[in-house]
Amino acid sequence: VMVLSGETSPSHPYWYARVLGIYHLDVWLEGVCRTEKQHIDVLYIRWLAPSISSDYKSGIQHARLPKLAFVEELDHDAFGFLNPNQVIRRAHLIPAFMSGCGVSSLRYRKSLGRPKEELTDWEAYYIRIFVDRDMFLRYTSLGVGH
Repeated sequence: VMVLSGETSPSHPYWYARVLGIYHLDVWLEGVCRTEKQHIDVLYIRWLAPSISSDYKSGIQHARLPKLAFVEELDHDAFGFLNPNQVIRRAHLIPAFMSGCGVSSLRYRKSLGRPKEELTDWEAYYIRIFVDRDMFLRYTSLGVGH
């Protein structure tokens, strides 16, 4: 999925994540005068970060797709919870086959950070910005409101 970047001056306009689970929670919120039960929906996610490399330039002007990789497990923000209302849309990612598979971002083979059958991750992914008109216009200045 993709969400708006939370950075004040982002190098890339969006953040990306793999959804690992969807949870529906009933929680008790303690207020000033009373405590009330509230239903909350959350996504359990694993973050992907844009590839910021001096040798890889992406975008329309460079004729290359933007490239992502999973945030390393040692980073305390590698996994998290996300409000589903923050999701802009689903993103289509293409494995960067030349980068190969590995365990560099998540060292343990069996993990909740991967689907059950997978023991490794692709080291990098490309964002398929041509999947439809809406997605393409988000990466250009051609569309109204994009």
